[in-house]
Amino acid sequence: MRRVLLIGGLSLLLVMVTSSASYSHGEETHGELPVLLAEEEIPVVVGVDEKPGDTLHTDGLWWNERGEQVDLEEVLDLPTIVIPAYYHCPKSCSFLLASMAAAVRDLDLFPAMAYRVVAVSISDDEDATHAATAKTQYFKILGAGYPEEGWSFLVGDKESIDRLCASMGYRFTKKGPHSYIHPNVALAVAPRGKIIRYLYGPDFLTADLKKGMEEAAEGVPRISIHRVVTFCFDYDPKNRGYVLNVYRTMGTVTLTLAGLLFLYLVVAPTVRRSRRR
Repeated sequence: MRRVLLIGGLSLLLVMVTSSASYSHGEETHGELPVLLAEEEIPVVVGVDEKPGDTLHTDGLWWNERGEQVDLEEVLDLPTIVIPAYYHCPKSCSFLLASMAAAVRDLDLFPAMAYRVVAVSISDDEDATHAATAKTQYFKILGAGYPEEGWSFLVGDKESIDRLCASMGYRFTKKGPHSYIHPNVALAVAPRGKIIRYLYGPDFLTADLKKGMEEAAEGVPRISIHRVVTFCFDYDPKNRGYVLNVYRTMGTVTLTLAGLLFLYLVVAPTVRRSRRR
């Protein structure tokens, strides 16, 4: 009876997947994030191509939150957590940066001495005033006593941003002014910008950051274990904009449950019978 119920549950799940997929008719995939096509086709290229051991492209024009032009390579003079995001984002960037601030706050390393944090805006629409506002906001989470030079908020011109992101393997798409689709990820880099590890958000753990900084201090690149990429994107009901890939999400759930059912219905009884002999 239990086996019949489990098989019936799997069948129901498959029906649900088919029904969900039917609501996504007309969906096409560009890069790693699909879109629903509206009046005109907007290609979306967003994702992360990990490049451990490569060096970040630090040339270009960069300014800090005080409006001072800085040399990015000189900013990266310590093991550093680099966070590509944009400060005007009302969606997951806020959670990404807030989560980073909370994790950094509990890090038992000396900021500006043992490590740095550098947020880099991917938006060429933003300037030093946006960076200054972001710094004020997230330093409230860090609390009194956290050194100003421990976390920089940078902005750059489009060419500098594009080259830096390309060197990271960080792919994003601009929808419009102050509107981007992008991955939620940070990088642990060694002094002068050697990529050591990718840290996937929007939630960060203090232990992961500490491990990343220790590895960055050693200068030995690592392959990320928890490689689950989340994306920041908006849904535009007027133009039927960007949506989550129902096929991929439900397909993954279905395969996982089917695998568990197979183990329970086929493998487990076989193991039990062999133990009785």
